[in-house]
Amino acid sequence: MHPILLKLGPLTIYSYGLLVALGFLAGIGLAVWLAKKEGIPTEQILDLAVYVLLASIIGARLFYVIEFWRDFAGNPISVFYIWQGGLVFFGGLLFVILAVIAYARFFKVPLFKVLDVIAPAAALGYALGRIGCFLNGCCYGIETNLPWAVKFPALSGLRHPTQLYASLSGLLILGLLLFIFYRKKFDGQVFSLGLIFYAVYRFAIEFIRTNPRYLLGLTAAQWGSILILLIAASLYYKLNRA
Repeated sequence: MHPILLKLGPLTIYSYGLLVALGFLAGIGLAVWLAKKEGIPTEQILDLAVYVLLASIIGARLFYVIEFWRDFAGNPISVFYIWQGGLVFFGGLLFVILAVIAYARFFKVPLFKVLDVIAPAAALGYALGRIGCFLNGCCYGIETNLPWAVKFPALSGLRHPTQLYASLSGLLILGLLLFIFYRKKFDGQVFSLGLIFYAVYRFAIEFIRTNPRYLLGLTAAQWGSILILLIAASLYYKLNRA
């Protein structure tokens, strides 16, 4: 693995932080492009991007710290070392949606048009960010003997490169959402289907990840996926009938 890409004197460039940053920038670029079709000014997307960035980092880190608090108990300041990895996508997703809702209401912009623009952008950012996970050596899978299995430092055996599976899934979801975006029948269709696609993918991939299992042998991410799937399916049904 390559958690550190480059060192220039006192400056250290971490692969995880760099890929997450690149994912965010790429997502902004895509969102600006898609917003033009929806008639949303570029300035609003760029303005919203600041709130989305802050919300995603705070939410994703908060959920990670809550889930793995024991890892931070001995050194609380490490809670802020986000460049070393440790973000939960569910937390970032929740906080971003709340931030977009608040922004749309305050600035009087069409909520579901904005969410339809953000959904493909989020998929692109997710795909790039998961490559950062792979280079960082986190979010790995269970042991396997498949030909493409990977040896992660300080771990026994060969393991599923679930980070790369996630990245490919993100690109697949991106392609599906772009296809739907240019053919959508109602505002909110791209967003709600994006949530459904993500929930299905995440539920499935958790079976080969090493996350702790809780009720009925499912991980926290799987229970979160079930909740997202139910909410998104209900939203799709409601918007489609409106």
